[in-house]
Amino acid sequence: MAWTEAAEAFLSGLHSSRTQERYRAALEEFAAWYERTFGEKPDPALLTDLEVRDYVAHLQTVRRLSPSSIHLRLSALRGLLKSLGRTLRVRGPRMQKPPVRALTARELGRLFAAAEGEDWIDKRNVALLALMAKAGLRVGEVIALELGDIELGARSGWATVRMGKGSKTRRVPLNSDVRQALQAYLAVRPDVPVKALFVSRTGTPLSARDVQRLVADLARRAGMDGKVTPHTLRHTFATRALEKGADVATVAAILGHESIATTSRYLHPSEARLAEAVEGV
Repeated sequence: MAWTEAAEAFLSGLHSSRTQERYRAALEEFAAWYERTFGEKPDPALLTDLEVRDYVAHLQTVRRLSPSSIHLRLSALRGLLKSLGRTLRVRGPRMQKPPVRALTARELGRLFAAAEGEDWIDKRNVALLALMAKAGLRVGEVIALELGDIELGARSGWATVRMGKGSKTRRVPLNSDVRQALQAYLAVRPDVPVKALFVSRTGTPLSARDVQRLVADLARRAGMDGKVTPHTLRHTFATRALEKGADVATVAAILGHESIATTSRYLHPSEARLAEAVEGV
């Protein structure tokens, strides 16, 4: 079957018009490259992995495309060959996850300052921020906390996280800042008939979306540039803990990571740390 016929038959079976459009462009682009390189049109029944690897090398070294752009083109080729009962055994370049933003000490301070106030809601918001930015909890873990999950002592405190990733339970230590924020909130929390630690003005448990909107709003009030999310706060905790000398295994346990490799993603150095490293060398 000719390349054009095979491609049209494959594309017609796709339900998404946007995918059809992107895959059509990718397949036409490959066919043009193949003809320039080998002097003939590609035959889908005879196309080899080696030829496709040459194409990937061209995309990387000549076109300098991003890994995601290359993977899109490979997906189109893989789908076409699969529709013909063939398998393409070519892997694309490794996808690099961009580092998640970590707030500076100044930004973190401004965020907490924007949340401060005398209303009980303000006390609640500071406690919410503290659990994410200074104890490393996920937004889903924070909203799942119940009153009985918090243990506050004069010199120590713990949060029992029962809704961690994979439904695993872990105990997270709370530093003095988090303990003070929680004590201030609990002293004024409305007496409502729900077990949830954090409630709304109507006395109902907060949702993840509520917390996401709250963090974004406080970031705007603090005059911060860029997107700030609950995950930004969790990332800030991990980054600051590692920069202060905590070992990766300990931070992984606090965050609830099964693999230390996941925690290692937070090890990217800031520009300030890079500049500090070369001083006196």
